[in-house]
Amino acid sequence: MEKVYKLKVEPMTVESFKPFGEIVDPQERPPGERMILPLDFHVDGKTTLSSIWQPCEGLSFWELERHFGVTQTFFQLSGSPTVVAAAAPTDPDPMAIPEPDQVRAFLIDPTKGFSFKVGTWHSVKRFVLAPPGSTLAVINSDPNPSQIVDYKENLSLTYTDLATDENPRRDDLGNKFGLIFELTL
Repeated sequence: MEKVYKLKVEPMTVESFKPFGEIVDPQERPPGERMILPLDFHVDGKTTLSSIWQPCEGLSFWELERHFGVTQTFFQLSGSPTVVAAAAPTDPDPMAIPEPDQVRAFLIDPTKGFSFKVGTWHSVKRFVLAPPGSTLAVINSDPNPSQIVDYKENLSLTYTDLATDENPRRDDLGNKFGLIFELTL
């Protein structure tokens, strides 16, 4: 039986999210002056824009992923309150996996976007707090070199491209974790 690691959901603010990326929200809003503020966006390859429908599926998970060539960016477009889990970037070494106490959970502010730093670990899914679900837009890259770690099965998969690599690097983590994460409100 897996261990359960509980994560308390916290607000996603500029300060709380700083180790993981940035909030897409201009801090300066002078009346009568239009401002265009650059974001720290980076992409290797072609920029892609996709939509994600995330149904309400519960508050437990065991997978985190990271992307090596993009500051992956999200905007919640509609739906119920939604949560994402994240851990700060680690060394690119496939065995440099965050410990459970390094993972945090954030309530997404639907009036703002958020952008992960390159290599930030995050939950594969978003966690919708009430039915039926949420719609998000994601700015990503093609190709999309990525790594997914399964904390429950103690397995890490590293892809040259998440969409097309049918033979990712497999690393057995032994009995290092054997756990699932559970979000608490």
